[in-house]
Amino acid sequence: MEFEPVFLEGGGITSVKGFRANGIASGLKELGFKDLGLILSEKPCDVAALFTNNKIKAAHIIFDLERLSNKISAIVVNSGNANCLTGEIGVKNAREMAETVEKSLGLEQGGVLVASTGVIGKFLNMDVVLYGIEKLARVIKIESDEKNFSYAIMTTDRKTKTVATECEIDGSRIRIGGAAKGAGMIKPELVDLPHATMLAFIVTDANIEKKALKEALIEATNLSFNRISVDNDTSTNDSVFLLANGMAENKLITYKSEAYELFKIALTKVCQSLAKMIVKDGEGATKVVKIEVKNSITEMDAVKIARAIADSYLVKTAIFGQSPNFGRILAAAGYSGGKFDLKRLKLYFNDLLLFSDGEIVHENVSRAANEMITNEMTITLDLNLGRKEYFVWTSDLTCDYVKINASYLS
Repeated sequence: MEFEPVFLEGGGITSVKGFRANGIASGLKELGFKDLGLILSEKPCDVAALFTNNKIKAAHIIFDLERLSNKISAIVVNSGNANCLTGEIGVKNAREMAETVEKSLGLEQGGVLVASTGVIGKFLNMDVVLYGIEKLARVIKIESDEKNFSYAIMTTDRKTKTVATECEIDGSRIRIGGAAKGAGMIKPELVDLPHATMLAFIVTDANIEKKALKEALIEATNLSFNRISVDNDTSTNDSVFLLANGMAENKLITYKSEAYELFKIALTKVCQSLAKMIVKDGEGATKVVKIEVKNSITEMDAVKIARAIADSYLVKTAIFGQSPNFGRILAAAGYSGGKFDLKRLKLYFNDLLLFSDGEIVHENVSRAANEMITNEMTITLDLNLGRKEYFVWTSDLTCDYVKINASYLS
């Protein structure tokens, strides 16, 4: 029987045994919008995390890297301020945030991670933040409300993003849940460092060794968050966290075991679901497009071509206008640096063939615009040269994107 994790309706972080989440309005944002979130586990967790490849990194990343070998019980998140380009003061502030959570909840020292998102280049109002953390700690002891958490981590997002799956591994029911934020400044390059902004918080009750946890996150991220692009900008704050508290009490999942492969499938499903939600909620976006490059000689050729098409503003604006300007797509492939032979290439809009073996398929061109009406579509380039492939999810580029970012401070 094929292994297929089950998605839980309305699921998220709090669908997973032993995890709580909540969020409040501390005052970092105006008009009473929520801006401070907290995830808390009943038991200390093993953690894996991946962070931005941008040479400029937010203070929370610098701070968190010191703690990834620790057992982690909580993650505190603020929105409205990226705490980036804030130097040693920013790192000190991140440390204060973590220590305040530890003291307020009676957690072991070193057991809290921090994340921030928002405007770059401003110092946090620590009086507001620390008072808010103390209040949030009191709230989360009483109740868990994932919607509050999801609202608290948003910046230019229009929608909350949560998901959870359940699967059976070695006779035990295991759950993986997550929440994410992101709408703009989206072209993650998340790397293993011992690897608007995207943040993703994923939790599991699986009993899994730390090496397996880390490797599973790397592989899942490379098939999800690292396959999306909204505006071709890589943020200073991009972060993906994975916490495992072991409360499913399953047989220990070890690296490269059969159980590990099944866990990785379920984790990838969660990550891909969250990643696609980010693209759907892209700033001003109205469409999600999967760019597929198939049958290339090398994977790198496919990567170069798919990325060039996904990041092309001319392609993205044509998608918004529902204009089947496939010349822009082929032009992007041409400058990508990926190897292909135009006389062997086939280009499809969904299943509609538009270009084949060096020739335009004229009888299909008039039907191409109809393929672009829906909110989702697939553009496929079949190179017919080899067996490698790659895909990217991207969005269209609209007038609203310009309006949003013309007034956003950073």
